[in-house]
Amino acid sequence: MSEQSRVRTVQAGSTSFLLREQAVDGPGTPVLLLHGVPETATSWKALAPRLAVGRRVLAPDLPGLGGSVFSGPYDVATLVGELVALIEAEVPGGRVDVVGHDWGGSLALALAGVRPDLVRRLVVANAPYRDVPLRALHIPFFALPAAPELVLRLGGRRLLDAAFRFAWRASTPVDDESLAEYRAAYTRPSVRQAMLGYYRAATRPRVARALSRAVHPVPAPHVAVEGALVLWGALDPVLPVSVGEGIVRDLGADAVMVTVPGAGHFVVEEAPDVVAEVLLDFLAEEQEPARVHAAPPEKPHEGHTPIEPPPGAPAKRVPTGPADGSRPSPS
Repeated sequence: MSEQSRVRTVQAGSTSFLLREQAVDGPGTPVLLLHGVPETATSWKALAPRLAVGRRVLAPDLPGLGGSVFSGPYDVATLVGELVALIEAEVPGGRVDVVGHDWGGSLALALAGVRPDLVRRLVVANAPYRDVPLRALHIPFFALPAAPELVLRLGGRRLLDAAFRFAWRASTPVDDESLAEYRAAYTRPSVRQAMLGYYRAATRPRVARALSRAVHPVPAPHVAVEGALVLWGALDPVLPVSVGEGIVRDLGADAVMVTVPGAGHFVVEEAPDVVAEVLLDFLAEEQEPARVHAAPPEKPHEGHTPIEPPPGAPAKRVPTGPADGSRPSPS
C-alpha cells in the first residue's frame, strides 16, 4: 500500500477548492472530512493520516473559507451542490463516507439528505441544528446587517482566540500552528464575508418564519445511509449534548451517539486519539450496520429538507473515553 499526502487545488462546480488529501491505494470507501468555523481543513491534520487505512481521505476547505474560492450564494442547497461537484470530480461513480464538524456537520446532514446515492456512512460532530440554544448568541448576531462586519474587522484575531478559549475544554491546548492558520484565514475580508454569508443564509429564513403569523411546516427529511453516528464533545458550552440528541432522534432509532467526556466544541482537535478510534471502528468496511438496505441507493428527489426535520425516535448515547485518551469506568 502506498500513501501520499498532498495539497492541491480542484475546480469543481463554481468553487476552486483547496483540497488536502491522503492518497492511499486500497479498496476502502473514500472519506470526505468537512470542517467547521472558524477553522479550515487543517483541523483534520491529526486525524486524516490515521483514517487513511486502505482508503483515500479528502479534506477540502469549505467553499469561500480558508483557501477555497467561492463567491456565493451561501445557502445550504448551493453549498451542498458545490460539495456534490467535488465528490463527482474526485470519486466519479462512487460513494464516500462523510464526517462533518460544526458547519461541516450541518452540510454533511444536508448532503446525505439530498444525495443519498453519494453517501455510504454519515458522522456528525458538534454541529448546529434546527433547535439551536439561546446560548449560541453569535448565530443570530452574525445574521444582522453591517454590525458583524464592523466587530470582526475591529476584533479580528482577538475574537478568534476568544472563541477557542471559550469553547475548548480539553487539558491540552489548541495546536499553535493550526491556530496561526485560522487567524490568517479569518482575518481576510473575503473569508469573513463568506463566513457571514453561511450564517445569514441559514438564519434569516428562520427569523422571517418566526416573525410571520403564517404556519410554515417543515417536511421530514429522508436520510438513507448505511449507518449514522453522532459524535459530541460532552462539555461543549455552545452546542450542548441535547442538540446532538435531537439529531439522533431525527435520524432514527438505528443512529448511534458517542459522547467524549472532557472535550468541548472542538472535539475533533481536542480529542484526536479518541475520535480516531471511534471513526475507524464505525467506518470499517467489514461492519454491517443495522441500517444497511438490500435495495440500491435511493436517487435524490424533490422536496427534501435535510436540516430541519421533526422529532423521531429517542437517542441512544454511547459514552467513550475522555479527551485525554483514558477510558471511563462502565456506566
